[in-house]
Amino acid sequence: MKTIDRLSYDEQKLLVETLLRQDYAIELISSEINDIESGLKQVDEGNYHRLKLLYDRLRIK
Repeated sequence: MKTIDRLSYDEQKLLVETLLRQDYAIELISSEINDIESGLKQVDEGNYHRLKLLYDRLRIK
């Protein structure tokens, strides 16, 4: 069972809010994109594109 499946909706929301408030979310997304672009991680093109869009949205405050 994935960790996300063990968390309630409220716990998931709290986690995301904390990541955003501490500016960790953009760092995590940036690191994930970097790993994909350097070949360290494999994802399908759709997920890669969604990560790039999410990164752009997080950068704009």
